[in-house]
Amino acid sequence: MGCTVIRLAQSGDERRIEAFLTQHADSSLFLRSFLARAGLVDEGKPLQGTYAIALKNGQVDGVAMHSWNGNMYLQAPEGPVALVRMAAEATGRPLAALGGPWPQVEAAHMGLGSPAVHRRSHEDLFALNLSDLIVPKPLGSDHVSCRRAEKEDLDLLREWRLGYEVECTGLPEADATRTFAAHAIEGHVQRGEAFLLEVNGTAVSLCTHNARVRDHVQIGGVWTPSALRGRGYARRVVAGALRVAEQDGVTRAVLFTENPVARRSYEALGFRRVGDFGVIVLAN
Repeated sequence: MGCTVIRLAQSGDERRIEAFLTQHADSSLFLRSFLARAGLVDEGKPLQGTYAIALKNGQVDGVAMHSWNGNMYLQAPEGPVALVRMAAEATGRPLAALGGPWPQVEAAHMGLGSPAVHRRSHEDLFALNLSDLIVPKPLGSDHVSCRRAEKEDLDLLREWRLGYEVECTGLPEADATRTFAAHAIEGHVQRGEAFLLEVNGTAVSLCTHNARVRDHVQIGGVWTPSALRGRGYARRVVAGALRVAEQDGVTRAVLFTENPVARRSYEALGFRRVGDFGVIVLAN
């Protein structure tokens, strides 16, 4: 059987961690993306974090990563609580949220004593092989197109991202949320991960690649201003962002949502439900 050893990840563990996460690829995109882009270094900078790992017979059997912004990301089917405690104690940062496969998120929250919750979100995890993408018309026509967002778009996108954070993640409409939203979208634009749908040259919808590795991409931050909803813009901006990813060599996409309208929109693109994802935002 062999015993399980829990410790902080260290240089040289990267391949073993990635091999484990690849076994759970659809629900591990945040962890895989952070590991690929920032490695195991944690200086409190964006995309960095401290990783705690479970080792069984020398192989990684579970991962928890306490990120630069206080979020804890999980892939720990055999028990996340000890990993969460170790990673959080090592960083000394407040624990802001738990994210990962829903049963693990629930187990971690209960194991920590069920601290007060600001938002509890049990969401459907969807996946799509990009060769099966159903591209909606008239995307790609002269008057409807999708492009990468640029620095010149940021004045608009900061406001849109604030709207997304308030409506979709439940954060208060406050200065701290405005700052958080601005930093988030600025990072996406800088890394080429933000996409705009334009109709007759006017921006109407936004989405991001919020996690990405060589073969996989995760869609997030989908936002259409309320006055422009009901016209299929969100579906088209997601399709446009996926076509760009496919051109870059990505073969599979995932996303998660609890919104019934969004669910139908993504299913129309070819996405199919593959599991349960979840986020618990803590009250502090």
